[in-house]
Amino acid sequence: MFIVKKRKIIVIIGGILLIAGILVYVFQPYFYVKHDNNLEVSLNEKIKEAHSNSISLGDLITYNWKRAYFFHPYSDEADMKKKLGVKFHDPVDMSLRDDIELLVVVKEDGSFEYAKVKLDYGMASAKDNFLTPENDAIEITHP
Repeated sequence: MFIVKKRKIIVIIGGILLIAGILVYVFQPYFYVKHDNNLEVSLNEKIKEAHSNSISLGDLITYNWKRAYFFHPYSDEADMKKKLGVKFHDPVDMSLRDDIELLVVVKEDGSFEYAKVKLDYGMASAKDNFLTPENDAIEITHP
């Protein structure tokens, strides 16, 4: 009788741990994407005030980073994942947005920071597929 109860408890605990593991796996991308308000404000200000057609992203980022990507309006999450090469959750639903671009910065630890870039002042892009600390020039196309 005692062994049957013990076995039931072990099965219940195992089931709970299995469900918790599945939830962590499914929701993991949500924990690695953070909104960088400081970068967003400073980048939008730089684009608004830009008298040239390029600015340096490295001057605006205050942490160690590896790469940065621009995603243009109507980009879907599957394309973002493919471009980034990792599991990623689109925090602003870009597939439905036409008012912003999304800048996603991949940090040294593999987590992500993002900033929304308003299209009111110009469209930002990288010369290559992505930016790096060594190649951080953002091209600006003014309206």
